[in-house]
Amino acid sequence: MNRVSNVIKLHMRNKMSWLVVPWIILGLNFVISFFIALSLNEGETMNTGGLASIFIYTLVSGAVTLKDTFPFALGLSIRRKDYFVGTALTTFLYSICTAALLMILSFIEESTGGWGVRLHIFKIAFLGDTSPIAVFGIYLILLLQMYFLGFATSSIHRRFGALGMLIFFAVTFLIGTGGSMLLSQFGMWGSIFSWIGQHYLELFWWMVPLVAVYMLAAYGLLRRAAA
Repeated sequence: MNRVSNVIKLHMRNKMSWLVVPWIILGLNFVISFFIALSLNEGETMNTGGLASIFIYTLVSGAVTLKDTFPFALGLSIRRKDYFVGTALTTFLYSICTAALLMILSFIEESTGGWGVRLHIFKIAFLGDTSPIAVFGIYLILLLQMYFLGFATSSIHRRFGALGMLIFFAVTFLIGTGGSMLLSQFGMWGSIFSWIGQHYLELFWWMVPLVAVYMLAAYGLLRRAAA
């Protein structure tokens, strides 16, 4: 457990990346959107996709964390298992705190009529009347999904190198292209979009097992990865 706590401390030494930079990016999005919203006509509302910036940043953060900390951790004689557990715990703490702050901001946004200028940035429009707890759960799932997707992808590079990454993206591209062509051939896109429109909230909860898959894949790859 001591080694796991050392991994958490290792990550927390880089407070800029974990705690400051994502909120600076989101804050700038908010400020820009706020001043644009000041020019709205009566009755108009502004829904911005600025919230996506923090999720994209989390994806990138998951991808670069391994490169920045994994070799250093092994150099300190930290086991791969302890490194993974420590990184996972750090990610869960970060995601819980971030999701809680986003939930609070979405509640303030809703109660103030969009910050007094009918601006909607922290409460995703299609969530509608979703309860604050459900909003927290959705944001938490999205943050974990993005981080561990990036982390698992980076683990492929750590285990198999550039060639492994090339093969991975090539296979992903071929599967995506082939699947898209089959769906177009059988005219299934309309049915899929219709189903998503009726069950989109359920899709967030189906991301939970995907997070587990990413974590298991990353752990399996790191067990055999070179420093």
